[in-house]
Amino acid sequence: MPEVSLNVHKNEQLREKNLRLFMERYGEELTIDPDEDKKYRLEVAKDGEAVLVIRNALPTGDLRLNSIYDPAYEAKRWADKQDIRNRRTTIALLGFSTGVFLKALMEKLRPDTVFFVYEPGESLFSFLCAFTDLTDIISDSRVKLYVTDSQRRHYEEDMLHDMSTFRPEAKGIITPFYQTNDEFTGACNAIAKVMESNRNYMRGRSRIALKARMYAWNHIRHASFFPDLKKLIPQGIPAVIVSAGPSLRKNVETLRKIKGRALIICTDRAASVLDEVGIVPDLVASLDAEKSADYLNYKILENVPMIASYQVNIDAQKLFEDRCIFFHALTYENRLFGEAVGKMEQGIDLGGNVAGGSFIACEMLGINTIILIGQDLAFLDGKHHADGKNEGMPDIDAKEIEGIDGKPVLSNDMWIAFKEFYERQMNIHPELTVIDATEGGALIRGSKVMTLEEVAETVCTETYDIDDILAKLPKAVDEEGYKKAREVMNGWLDEIDELIHNSEELEVLCRQLLRVAKYQNINDPKLERKFKKLDDLRKPLYDSVINYMLEEYWIEDMYSIPDYTFMVRNNEEAIPQFETAMKFFGHLPEDLKSLKEELKKAMEV
Repeated sequence: MPEVSLNVHKNEQLREKNLRLFMERYGEELTIDPDEDKKYRLEVAKDGEAVLVIRNALPTGDLRLNSIYDPAYEAKRWADKQDIRNRRTTIALLGFSTGVFLKALMEKLRPDTVFFVYEPGESLFSFLCAFTDLTDIISDSRVKLYVTDSQRRHYEEDMLHDMSTFRPEAKGIITPFYQTNDEFTGACNAIAKVMESNRNYMRGRSRIALKARMYAWNHIRHASFFPDLKKLIPQGIPAVIVSAGPSLRKNVETLRKIKGRALIICTDRAASVLDEVGIVPDLVASLDAEKSADYLNYKILENVPMIASYQVNIDAQKLFEDRCIFFHALTYENRLFGEAVGKMEQGIDLGGNVAGGSFIACEMLGINTIILIGQDLAFLDGKHHADGKNEGMPDIDAKEIEGIDGKPVLSNDMWIAFKEFYERQMNIHPELTVIDATEGGALIRGSKVMTLEEVAETVCTETYDIDDILAKLPKAVDEEGYKKAREVMNGWLDEIDELIHNSEELEVLCRQLLRVAKYQNINDPKLERKFKKLDDLRKPLYDSVINYMLEEYWIEDMYSIPDYTFMVRNNEEAIPQFETAMKFFGHLPEDLKSLKEELKKAMEV
């Protein structure tokens, strides 16, 4: 890491250089505070390094953020105390300071560590740019800086995307002398929930989801692709998402006035209430591989298409055999059916429930006015769903939060996470108009609170022939397209056989290298051929779609998966790497064989 280039006095040319590079990297123009000299000053440590001081930050006077003697040594000692496992890790770091603590972590941790740095003081960072050359950090691809208000609004979402895509270890760290805030704490809590949810999902539900995807692939001739629906949706049409919250019965009858004047999307659990009153939605939405198809088995849905995940419950797919509109395509669908499936959305945040998935579907359709009803995210007279059933209520403590009328309502952490999803989406997409016409429940900040009657009178005023629009929706593939997809799947079966053979050899090779790391020298030049063989055997696995299936759905302990890049600079690093890899590749043939059997079964059906 380059030494700090420190100027005792402000250097506006240096600041311009830093700010220009920041703009090039992040597309953000940093603001210079005209009162920065009243807020901060820069001192020089005895070893010549930068010491940042916040004026009058303490009751007793100024706050010095770095050691006045040796800031780098202080930072190194601090970094050495951080307990981080030797594997691919994402670090959520609160506070840039002078950059010295970040650099100490970068030197200590593996070179594939990624740092999401949340700096709450834009003016502080801009001030520092006038004294220190920060171009090495600003341009470093491992570091993602969040300094401006607009950047920080994306902090949690970007970290969640990183977690969903790469599934690394993750750790939140607070730089010395920084105080935590709600935004950073919220992001760390969200990441912790994602990690735990990933563990639980892989242990209990993920294989069911992949089996459902396999069923969808082999019945795609009867279904439709979501991008084809987007081509037919009229510009300017609003959408109503009907959720199953307990307030739904208050205003469900008003939907009759909106029918034909908005795209009405009913979530699966809300279908029973619409069936009771005889209101037919335009679309129903269902995403879950395990949710019972009984939620969809109602007369009003007999001719209604279903917006569905490719991994929606197999019984639900059978119930809507010729009316599934698949969205949320992943790598597999792209390989099988090409670009017709639409943009691949790996790691997309669907909000954690069907209403959130419906919201994202509206965004993807280009709908900018989204109306929510039955979206209480809170209890009403002790009830949690309009259908009165007990299913779906998590065993977690209730919490008081602000309701739409300013009075407290009872919610819980799960519903609060759903609420924050909507708030995050509105923050990211200011072009959206989100109207909460639930007429009860939690306050979703950023939404317009209206009654559904007001919506009918003032928002949903144009008429649309939605039945005609949906009647024009083409089928996903013809016989030729289906035949090509089957050929790809047959190729996957052959590929699995090759990977079984490779994994058996890899287990033996990792065992040998582990022995070397324990008793000899892993840097012995004579091992070069073994390392080359290791790479040659792993490459077909990492290049394969099968590996996506394994890591995303089939391997039950996702944190048993070794890193793609083995950090073996010395014996100490090599031992845990090869211990993990040996166990993983020893078990992998069993996972591959069971995956092959399920794919064969799906193709036979």
